[in-house]
Amino acid sequence: MITKKEIAEHLGISRTAVSLVLNNTPSSTISIETRSKILQAAKELGYRDVESSPKLCFILYERDANDPRYMRELHLVEQAASRHGYGLIYMNVTNAPESMDKLRKALDSKEIDGSVVSGDVDEYLIRVLRGYPPPFVLLGLPLKDNIDDLSYAMTDDVKLAYDATRYLISLGHTRIALFTGSLDYKIHQCFLQGFGQAYEASGITLDKSLIQISNEENGYELCKRAEMLRLDYTAVFCANTVIQFGVLQRLQVMGVSVPDDVSLISAGFTELAKVSVPQLTTYYVEETAKAEVVTMLVDLINRPASGRRTCSFTEFSRHEGGTTGPRKG
Repeated sequence: MITKKEIAEHLGISRTAVSLVLNNTPSSTISIETRSKILQAAKELGYRDVESSPKLCFILYERDANDPRYMRELHLVEQAASRHGYGLIYMNVTNAPESMDKLRKALDSKEIDGSVVSGDVDEYLIRVLRGYPPPFVLLGLPLKDNIDDLSYAMTDDVKLAYDATRYLISLGHTRIALFTGSLDYKIHQCFLQGFGQAYEASGITLDKSLIQISNEENGYELCKRAEMLRLDYTAVFCANTVIQFGVLQRLQVMGVSVPDDVSLISAGFTELAKVSVPQLTTYYVEETAKAEVVTMLVDLINRPASGRRTCSFTEFSRHEGGTTGPRKG
């Protein structure tokens, strides 16, 4: 059976574009011409539509449809679903009434057997999901409270931040900044906690002015702010690769060498890590481990009375990009 990867290779375009079109993603960044080419190639090559197989749904909530942090998750879930004999539907959902109405209709149609849910999940979305039969598993745990009856596969973000910061310390850095997003989100609270614990475990006094927060998660602007505040740092732990990439761009504009002058490390692994020059150094959960979220969901579908499922990822790999190095001077 023809795969999306083979369609992408046939057309000489990215697998992301093929997945977004064949998963019916409402993405405005893919042109009508490219969409038509993909659909035509899929038809000619004999691609089997998800309509012919039972379906899972990947719900991305309150995030841009093309956010690189979640496109990798989409591919991962799609591949794992296929191994279990399921097709995948992708829904990019916001809390706007018309968007939630589309989600309700999909859940009520009985075409979806279960959902993997990611993004900025809140209580409102959970209430909607609870109102329909298909089970769901959260990929990540952005909720602060009321999780006792939820199934989820989460990253131990406290430990990830701790491990990444300790790695920078092992390279001789003692003035390490934290560039992160809004502390309204649990993931950023966890990064702050692990970051502080690494300082404490190393016996280094933390200068709290090195903790910089941006609700927009804009690394370029965070770096500009650090310049205006004249912060003295030799390394940065960034909450994600989007922030890290922005920081790298700003430092390069200012003639600051990475990693000779400043080292950068972040959480997660996306296409940005590979296409960046130099490649980004990151700590991340291996794909084989994250695929457990689909196994959990399929088990919930087949054995709904056996209770909720939970999983915590505590082991991390380091992508050896070119943005970290020993402290100089």
